[in-house]
Amino acid sequence: MKTKTIGSLIVLLAITATMAYAPSAFAEHSMHAVVENAAGSSTPGCEPDCFLPATVTIGAGGSVEFVNSDNAAHTSTAGTPTDGPSGVWDSSLVMVNMSYTTPALEAGEYPYFCMVHPWMVGLVIVEEESHDDHGHEEEMDHSSMDMGGMEMQTLTAADIAIGIDDGAKAGDKVAIDVTINGEHVNYDIVATHNGETILDESDNHSHTGEGSHTTSALSADASDENPIDVIVTFQGFGMPGDEMTGPIGLTNTAQAVPEFGTIAALILVVAIASIIAITAKSKVSLMPKL
Repeated sequence: MKTKTIGSLIVLLAITATMAYAPSAFAEHSMHAVVENAAGSSTPGCEPDCFLPATVTIGAGGSVEFVNSDNAAHTSTAGTPTDGPSGVWDSSLVMVNMSYTTPALEAGEYPYFCMVHPWMVGLVIVEEESHDDHGHEEEMDHSSMDMGGMEMQTLTAADIAIGIDDGAKAGDKVAIDVTINGEHVNYDIVATHNGETILDESDNHSHTGEGSHTTSALSADASDENPIDVIVTFQGFGMPGDEMTGPIGLTNTAQAVPEFGTIAALILVVAIASIIAITAKSKVSLMPKL
């Protein structure tokens, strides 16, 4: 069974609702990005990718969620190790498997770092959204724009789909499928599990928008408490070596757990308990009379 990203559906519904109430406004950038701490980044050697991805681009008014998937506490602090905190945001210590989300950010560039591990640095780029102020006669189709005969494609997080095999056990290698809506797509993919990076591939290029990847062998069973986390970062439309277009730095994430995990077990228990309670109250026997 494939686990499809629930986040993609949520983002798609949000975009649909926004267009229904404000059809004249078109967002060029994702309003939310996710950044993870690289495994083992609490010691030097992860540079320049101690944050994954190290650079993200969002729209003005958006935010960035910093997820600590490493095995040590980290901070996300706006500023630089040389000049210190800028005061735009400071997560304080973020414990393992916890996260911090920045406040809404204005247009600009925001370098950030980890105050505990100053070799960990990154950059958040916040760009203004474009708006149609000239009525319906001058509306543009933002699904594609003609640039000198070349079609420039745009993208949202909902257009990045991630499929992961469920129920993986220790020693298994897990297949991960990526589908991005468009042609000549470029992306990075990172998968972590049990505090380890089990897949880290950069500069992937796909003519059709589809790609298949396989992790290294798991060191432990995947579980509700220890899932496989995957993050895909879009790096633009275009041929390798050419100038890239599109919302570079756009991300989407997915998670794989056992096919019959704790949540499913709880649902089954509640269902059985409900049947017993209804039977007792109505005095109806579920056993056939002989």
